[in-house]
Amino acid sequence: MSESFFSPLWYRLADLRPALKPQVDVALHDYGGEAWHVLRDPVTGKLYRFTAPAWQIVGRMNGRQPLSRIWAEAMDAMGPDALSQEEAVQLLSQLYQADLLSVDATPDAAELLDRMQRQRRQKRQRFYKNPLAIPLPLFDPDRMLERLAPLVRGPRAGVFWAVVWLGVVLPALALVPLNWDALSQTGPREWLALDNLLLMACIYPFVKALHELAHGLAAKRHGGAVHETGIMFLVFYPVPYVDASSSAFFPERRARALVGAAGILAEVWLACAAFLLWLAAEPGLLRDILFNIMLIGGISTVLINGNPLLKFDGYYVLCDVLGMPNLGPRANKAWGRLAKGVLGLEDNRNAPRRRAEAWAFYLYAPAAFVYRLFIMLTIAVMVSTQYFLAGVLIACWSMFQALLLPLFKTLGHLWSDPRLAERRKRAWATMAAAIGALALLLLALPLPLREGAQGVVWLPERAHLRVETGGFLVSLPVPPGSWVSAGTVLAVLEAPAEVAHLQMASARQHEARLRAQAARVSDSAAWRQAMAELAQHEAALAHAQDRVRRLELRAGLDGRFHISLPGLAPGRYFAEGAVIGHVLPDAPPMVRASLEEPVAEFLDTRLNRIMLRLPGDAGQELAAIGLRRVPMTENRLPAAALGRAGGGRLASDPGDPDGLATLDPVVTVDLAVPDLPPGRYGQRVEVKFDLGLEPLGLRLWRRARVAFLSVFAGGEGA
Repeated sequence: MSESFFSPLWYRLADLRPALKPQVDVALHDYGGEAWHVLRDPVTGKLYRFTAPAWQIVGRMNGRQPLSRIWAEAMDAMGPDALSQEEAVQLLSQLYQADLLSVDATPDAAELLDRMQRQRRQKRQRFYKNPLAIPLPLFDPDRMLERLAPLVRGPRAGVFWAVVWLGVVLPALALVPLNWDALSQTGPREWLALDNLLLMACIYPFVKALHELAHGLAAKRHGGAVHETGIMFLVFYPVPYVDASSSAFFPERRARALVGAAGILAEVWLACAAFLLWLAAEPGLLRDILFNIMLIGGISTVLINGNPLLKFDGYYVLCDVLGMPNLGPRANKAWGRLAKGVLGLEDNRNAPRRRAEAWAFYLYAPAAFVYRLFIMLTIAVMVSTQYFLAGVLIACWSMFQALLLPLFKTLGHLWSDPRLAERRKRAWATMAAAIGALALLLLALPLPLREGAQGVVWLPERAHLRVETGGFLVSLPVPPGSWVSAGTVLAVLEAPAEVAHLQMASARQHEARLRAQAARVSDSAAWRQAMAELAQHEAALAHAQDRVRRLELRAGLDGRFHISLPGLAPGRYFAEGAVIGHVLPDAPPMVRASLEEPVAEFLDTRLNRIMLRLPGDAGQELAAIGLRRVPMTENRLPAAALGRAGGGRLASDPGDPDGLATLDPVVTVDLAVPDLPPGRYGQRVEVKFDLGLEPLGLRLWRRARVAFLSVFAGGEGA
């Protein structure tokens, strides 16, 4: 045995007769095929997990045997896998600090006072780290949940609730793609409007109450107790919660995972039920309430509460499914072990026990870090579009928590860790190299800069051969494909109803003229009334003549006649407003796109090329050969298809019935596309602007600067 196997403090502890406190509960859990013993303190609800070698010592602590004999028996039972004296001392210290242990020694009052103060400091530190989540316990809900427990207990209860859940969720998931355009008509700008936030604030507690009720009933189904419910002030807003932590003591992994997933399943079911009702509801308050239930129970569940990369319900479900408790902290410690290895320090305490654990640790920690930072910054950006100061504060807090605080802790560790006394220069050099590499990655590594936009295949309104009076097609005097001049008759329609209306209007006008002539010589008052009626009938006759005249469709400009509808034959009816064909001018087809103002600033200086993709042709790219920029910005789109109301990406003003007004100023550009196929006019296309190379750090700085200037400098560009 090496000298590190023994402890210099062993002589002071060998004669102690430790014992676990009688109120401590013990259960056996299976984690990845390994047996772990779990201790639960019913007073605090905290859990403590022990491996088989540790349990050989802890399980023998009955107050009758000295620690030296306990360790010797553990050595005989475990052989080379037994804990060393040093590890046994650390284990005893941890049990004592957790207040799970009683020993045959007089407690030191100063030590007890120090422990109480330390616990108070830890409680304050938890508040400082998360001041936006303050719990306020209210009452014990266990008796109420026990009365409801028969709803979820029994062999058939699980099947019944599974059928109920699938009967709502599956139809909703099948209908979502078919109604995606209607669902995407609003975006974060509309969701964060003050009136919608007030409505969401009224709905949120009821959704979360169902979520917490599901947690409590799932815990009761498997025999757990729920002794605390209350209000959690999240960002100073009251949200109900229940303490179902007793489920973590359940021996069955499936039961633990079900309790954690119950709230997620309840919210998903509620969101899907709201979606099905939303499809049938008329526009109004009820439809808005259902939509906000979908937002809370759908988006927030998928992105936050149900996502295992954040430390909410989905995280604990993943830990139970994988059989890897405390996955997040252990993954961080595994990366810390790697960092210590780079500095020449060996630390086997956090080494993965299995290959699967190693993969999980080394993948989970960076993925969770990136996703957590992404979610916080996304929330900050969304909030800043409506409430700039709140968004900036959230972003600063996120950066401090995710980047600066870990950096300060690392620097403090490098400065004070005694194990680095002989390697401190190497540690500082390694840290400086890592920071330098990150700076180079952010500020010097050029990455492709691509900015996307949407446009529509554009033609002047005069180029559309649009039906102005509905009727049946009689003939096409000019063959498609011919070159025509402005004013040429391209299509002739007939409308018997319009002709009859014209004849009737002509007869009424003639009759009114005769009455006016007769009254002129007999009664001046009757003559004036007859003349007024004659003017009305003449206006009606002129309108009827104009509608009949518009049955002949004429070219609005010079160009080549193109038919949009295949198989066009005489006798087909066209409603008013329908487009039969187009007159294509002698110029390349054009796409008109709308860009956000900061993106348009680079078109004159950094643009390399422009590529387009048509709907249905995702694998084919078309190149634009020219760009003409409208010199001014405006809050208006060239086509409703570019706004969210029409299925586009730009935030449109919900108060505009035409869907053309935007919430933010946009820049309109015209793109000449020679290879654009005919017949795509009015379709939405995806446009990609190649702006060269730019490091990621400069790109982030530019976006932050644009966001700042848009608020404090009247929307100036980057």
